[in-house]
Amino acid sequence: MGQVVPLDNPLCNVLKLGSGDTIADFIASVQVRPHFHPIVDLFTGAIIGFEILSRGVPPFESPDKMFRQAAELGATWDLEMACCDAALAKIASLQESSNRWKYFINFSPAVFSDQRFTSRFTESYLRKYGIDCCQIVIEITEEKRINDCDAFERQIANYAGRGFHIALDDYGSGHSGLITLISSTPHFLKLDMAVVRDVHKHYYKQNLVRAIVSFASSVNTGIIAEGIECLEELDILVRYGVRYAQGFLFGTPQPEPYGLSIDWKTRLEHLVKKYDPSALESDATIGNLVAYPETIQKHTIQCMHLDLVFKKNSHVDHVVVLDGNSVAGLMTRQHFYLKTGGAFGYALFKKKEVETVCKPNPLCVGERISITTLAKLAMERASDDLYDPVLVVDATGKFLGTVTLKQVLTKSIELEIHSAIGRNPLTGLPGNNVIHRWIHDALSGKEYMVLYFDLDQFKAYNDLYGFLMGDELLRFTARTLVQWADRLVDIPAKVGHIGGDDFVIVSPAIICESTLDELCKTFDANKLNFFKKEDTERGFVEVDDRRGNPARMPLVTLSIAVIDGTKMSGDMHPALFSELAASLKKKIKQKTYESGKSGYLFERRMRQEWNA
Repeated sequence: MGQVVPLDNPLCNVLKLGSGDTIADFIASVQVRPHFHPIVDLFTGAIIGFEILSRGVPPFESPDKMFRQAAELGATWDLEMACCDAALAKIASLQESSNRWKYFINFSPAVFSDQRFTSRFTESYLRKYGIDCCQIVIEITEEKRINDCDAFERQIANYAGRGFHIALDDYGSGHSGLITLISSTPHFLKLDMAVVRDVHKHYYKQNLVRAIVSFASSVNTGIIAEGIECLEELDILVRYGVRYAQGFLFGTPQPEPYGLSIDWKTRLEHLVKKYDPSALESDATIGNLVAYPETIQKHTIQCMHLDLVFKKNSHVDHVVVLDGNSVAGLMTRQHFYLKTGGAFGYALFKKKEVETVCKPNPLCVGERISITTLAKLAMERASDDLYDPVLVVDATGKFLGTVTLKQVLTKSIELEIHSAIGRNPLTGLPGNNVIHRWIHDALSGKEYMVLYFDLDQFKAYNDLYGFLMGDELLRFTARTLVQWADRLVDIPAKVGHIGGDDFVIVSPAIICESTLDELCKTFDANKLNFFKKEDTERGFVEVDDRRGNPARMPLVTLSIAVIDGTKMSGDMHPALFSELAASLKKKIKQKTYESGKSGYLFERRMRQEWNA
């Protein structure tokens, strides 16, 4: 790729290409420097790999500048391959543990389709750097329309068949359309940042994301959302099932690979659990299913010794390869004998260390992941890995044990049944048993809030408009509360349906009055869609009271009794909340009746005051 120019060379500061200068001089003056940008598995908090971005020295610190200059000089091929060489050299210099990651390297369709690429970018080319082709994701950045889709498709099939992975970049913008998607059948589909940006503000974008996720799931393609910069965007993407993410929210590109902090992993756990409707708290996590299997340390056992272990111990289905306390790989009985079988397999591998033939990237999850989320992740694995055990680690990455797929699926079915029994059939929200558990868990926190909701004048509405419209009004109320709770990005509040027209929200943090004002205004504005025009104009409905006499009743409103956990003592029994709520609701219902507007009332007394 040409001689590397020292940092003090004038070419590093000002590029002056005259008639005697060559493309090699230009490449040397750029001094390509790889930077790593992490791609995060939102469901587990793990880093699955890095996109390797290229940077140069001034005036080429911006990739746009260097590639624009390369295009003017006819040096796009040379620059892209120089970036590739620099990336591979950097990967080769990393520690051995880095082989568990995938590395996304960008190529334009023109370079990828070039015959020189096919002859140069090969398995033997990667072996010079000590890199396996399964570690490399060829990320195709489509800036121009692909003219020969058939040739492009053959090239994709060629590389995918040899063990490389394919990612289609910038999907949803520019030329990255359905034709390219059909031609490439990628392993990963990267949502363009134009789709991701402010996705929480645009309903159309949200529908687009939902549709793409559904399609990708049906063809076993992973979705990576690019360019995430705020928590609101992340929240929406997790809600709609986007599993992988990349963006400045998690960090900027750096010269060395890096991971997420424990705080970030905890935040992702809360976020995933927020949108996992079947996670029924502590008994829905994998903690009590984990068993410690046979383990071996790296560089200690050869394949012929593991063969003896499997033959002497028929109950041993798998062993985990460790590097200290961290996972280095998984070896299942089936994978071992597939690798070492055949006429020459055993002779070829018997003296090699076990880690050289084990699976280097098994599914590895945190100990607090829910069963239902884990079941989804396990079933999304490749067919060769589908029945492998799942490895479990703590927040620091220390190996804790394994869980079998049979255990995961059995427990998942049990929880689904439990969840279905405990949910309100009309709204689908959790019922009393789960709500009691929420309140019990909230009592162990430093601060929390329990909000009781009563739909005022619902009986009058039901009598006048009929039970079908009454059911629709209840569903609307449930949706309003769920959507409002969802917008509390940093507060994974939980919404339950006690029964009838009574609802509950349990929040592990304090909710300010302005936020409650917003909820009341939103409900009062949208409830008008459930009334006839003449009723909304009058502001009341005419019904018969219990004695059969004509009466005027206000339009339905929400009465909210708010119990502030900071006012409660730690030994308070959960059942006392209903007593407090009944007292508060009686007072606030009188106010909402008189005003015709939804409202709320806080329990502001300390426990010793209301207990006196």
